[in-house]
Amino acid sequence: MDISKEQWKELLLDTSIFNENNLEHMKCLYSFDNHAATCKEVSEELGETPQYYIGLATGLARRIAKKLEIEKLPTRDGSDADVYWYILFYGQEANDRKRGNFEWKLRPALAEALKELYPALEYSKPLIMKKLEDAPTAVWLATAILAYETFNRSDRPTKEMMYFKQSEIQKKAQELCKQNVDSARVSQWCNADHHNHTYNYLRQGEGTTRRLSYHGEFNGLKEEPELNLDNLVQTPFGLRTIKEVKQFIVTNYTAIFNNKGSNEFMNNIKCMSILDYLDTYGGQVYESPEKAEGSKKQHFLDIKAAGGAAVMELDKMAELCEIRFGLKKYGVSKWLNGGNNRARKYLWRQLKFDGYNESPTSLSLFAEIVDEEARFKFSVELNEAKSSKEDYTKHHWLLNKDISDATDKLFYILNGNQSETEMKELGLSTKEIKQKVEDGTYKKIQMARVITRSDIKEEFHNDPGIVRGMLQAVEALMPYYQLALGIDINKEGFTMPRTIDGGNGGEKSMGKSNKNMILYGPPGTGKTYKTVTYAVSIIENKPLEIIQSEDYASVFERYLTYKSEGQIAFTTFHQSYSYEEFIEGIKPVISQQGEDALADIKYEYASGIFKKFCEKAKGIKVQTSSLEIRENPVVWNLLLGGTGQTDLKKDCFQNDYIKIGWANVDEKVTDETEKLNDKERRILLNFQEEMQEGDLVLIQRSNTSIDAIGVITGPYQYDPSYEKYPRTRKVKWIKTNIAEDIYELNKQTKLDRKTVYPLRKMELKKVTSLIEKYTQSHEINVEENKDPYVFIIDEINRGNISKIFGELITLIEPTKRIGEDEAATALLPYTGDEFGVPNNVYILGTMNTADRSIALMDTALRRRFKFIEMMPDENVLKALNIENIEGIDVPKMLKTINERIEYLYDREHTIGHAYFTSLAKDPSVENLAGIFLNAIIPLLQEYFYEDYSKVQLVLGDNAKDNPAYKFILDTDLKIKEVFKGNLDIDLPEKKYLIQTDAFYQSESYKLIY
Repeated sequence: MDISKEQWKELLLDTSIFNENNLEHMKCLYSFDNHAATCKEVSEELGETPQYYIGLATGLARRIAKKLEIEKLPTRDGSDADVYWYILFYGQEANDRKRGNFEWKLRPALAEALKELYPALEYSKPLIMKKLEDAPTAVWLATAILAYETFNRSDRPTKEMMYFKQSEIQKKAQELCKQNVDSARVSQWCNADHHNHTYNYLRQGEGTTRRLSYHGEFNGLKEEPELNLDNLVQTPFGLRTIKEVKQFIVTNYTAIFNNKGSNEFMNNIKCMSILDYLDTYGGQVYESPEKAEGSKKQHFLDIKAAGGAAVMELDKMAELCEIRFGLKKYGVSKWLNGGNNRARKYLWRQLKFDGYNESPTSLSLFAEIVDEEARFKFSVELNEAKSSKEDYTKHHWLLNKDISDATDKLFYILNGNQSETEMKELGLSTKEIKQKVEDGTYKKIQMARVITRSDIKEEFHNDPGIVRGMLQAVEALMPYYQLALGIDINKEGFTMPRTIDGGNGGEKSMGKSNKNMILYGPPGTGKTYKTVTYAVSIIENKPLEIIQSEDYASVFERYLTYKSEGQIAFTTFHQSYSYEEFIEGIKPVISQQGEDALADIKYEYASGIFKKFCEKAKGIKVQTSSLEIRENPVVWNLLLGGTGQTDLKKDCFQNDYIKIGWANVDEKVTDETEKLNDKERRILLNFQEEMQEGDLVLIQRSNTSIDAIGVITGPYQYDPSYEKYPRTRKVKWIKTNIAEDIYELNKQTKLDRKTVYPLRKMELKKVTSLIEKYTQSHEINVEENKDPYVFIIDEINRGNISKIFGELITLIEPTKRIGEDEAATALLPYTGDEFGVPNNVYILGTMNTADRSIALMDTALRRRFKFIEMMPDENVLKALNIENIEGIDVPKMLKTINERIEYLYDREHTIGHAYFTSLAKDPSVENLAGIFLNAIIPLLQEYFYEDYSKVQLVLGDNAKDNPAYKFILDTDLKIKEVFKGNLDIDLPEKKYLIQTDAFYQSESYKLIY
């Protein structure tokens, strides 16, 4: 999709492509530093709304795509919607509250074409920073530079090294500032620990020492000043941009203070043991020690122990990268091949940015054998097994930054780990590599840094040295990894954007404590509509502004997908909504014992919609290299011929399967199958349909103990040759013939006598610990479900909150969520189950202020929710081009009506813009008349209790000279013609009529404003 400078020049001169507004937009972007700006910054320069410039750019890009017949475009994550602006710009999250959340940067060829066609365009290039005017700003920057210098000079930087004498900071700050920097600026003004401080730039150490506040230490409140990030400052290592210094503060510096024991952890990783394992055992044949005898058994035990230890040490290296760079471990490292019969010749640990789990590109840590010698390799890697053609294209965006710009000894590698010959260094330039990728010579390129045993001997020396080498390599690879994800690297280093959940802040960010939010406002302001964008923003961990800038149809499609997958749930409160529907209760169940039998009724506990949702959100993922357990397995109880020792049990243990009976029932059981009661039908359907490969099965020994643990490995089968027990599934037994008491594990509940049923009370984490006890293996990696889940409650104020939420009023508090330091649980009244709300559940409510004022909301509810006001916004109508409907200025009309309602009633009963959005598809007076007659007039009648004189004031009818244009026609009452005699009561002087014809005349609406 490369468009040359000459092509851009032709396009710029083509008025059918670039109109005057487009040119003004492009020239404005060119004038910013690095030719990059947010829509908000452009809006402030040129005057229209940010949304206007998003639409302007999209329209322009569509015309260019049509003109040049561009078909292949990047798509948005989770949809097929093309990202058209990519033709014009590179895009990235701006991470700046004042600037806006998303930044566009002109493509270089477009910028060059603009410069040639319009030589007078101004562009400010990065400069060596002039002396600062502000002393506190100089104090912050001086301390940041001192920390940067100290960190990069030290082999093992510590917290203690980051404290500097007050006089040293003062001296450095004076070098950077025009004003006099007196000692009080350092000791008091900027010192967060002083009672008279103004800024939170510094923290106090022993005596007169001070250190810089780390990133997030004060939740962003006066932690750092605003600086031009592209300006250069002098350091002992040469000129550095302020962006680089700030990046250091956000990552490495913050890690020193904000991660307990990170440096001690760094010094306790046994890197050499990983290489020793590969050199000793890599590629060797392996079988289970339990099946081997004599010396072979010990040999395989040694391989297993060394392999498990190597995986553990590589995992520690990955954990350190999590701490230092904000990456997240992904997947699990395996030391055995897929057949579990040979030790791998490489170990692999993937790291990804949070929110990019679905991307096949990762920043990966490898330990591998090349040329018969083990080495470390750190690379930007593409998982080919999970990649489409578009994924290869995205991955190779890393070639947009020249390798010569890297801060470490990086090089290109062809393909990945398919063969040793493909893992050799390619001694080619970025330009040469890019050409070979484009012409199809190279299918996939890795960018990597390698540490060999020779490098260790000459440069890194020992384990801590290797760890430092890894951190240096990962830091160098980070910008290339970001490019491969489509993240521009020209602003803010590697800090990822904040979202509704919190993080690095934008004006639409909500902060980490915002697990509970209510969108409130008058009717028709799009509250329910907006829950879609809020929910998708939370789940995709993206800034709300970015989601709102996307095509709504695409966002809604993803919303429906998340809803079908159970990540989003939606309910509406009403006056009869109860605790039993929301949390748990008792429900009647009618049981039909036979065709002619009378129906029997019984009662059972039933979880409510929110309890079920929380249980799903609490699910954990199980990953293991040798066992075949699926990610989120169900644990099943199974009776094999009864409790204690049985012939069926012995047969199953010896032949790796499980069996149940009902030989006289059809092979395939359905809801219509005869000769079964409800209990039997449920048992058979559990075994046939619900049980899945990868689930865990516990064989009941007694009502409090089990005698075997297994993993389901095969589908349901029916074998009529087994006369008594024809229904079967294959199982891999983890351990048999044991006597394990699980009464506590099952939350002090005895096992039922039902043949097959799920053990819902058991915590999967504790079950996997039980498995590890019998396998003596540490290969099972249990990950808590951290994916965000959004529970939407529409019309939350229409229900009796105290009655519906019950004990949840306390449990939904962010600090009381499961996983937090002050986590709280409650015993539920019906089942007695211990219940808590997971910290990955977000509650998003909507509230109509015309239905109930926010001031009347339950105090306990208001304290636990963040309220986000949504008022009528005429700009939404402008963005939808609903401005001139047969001469009617609809936004101005709506604004005028609402101003009058505020005077006559209050702002909580104004009229929302959503009532008028249908005019985008049908911009006619007839449609507008339908809106007024069917929605606006009934609403005003309700607001003013049918006081039509006030309705007239709102609609401007009181000032209309021509009665034909009055929506509410008033006429004098001729009382004497209606009543006889003298009347001693007050009667109205006028009567009012809704004049339907007026609603179909454009002049009626124009006279409102």
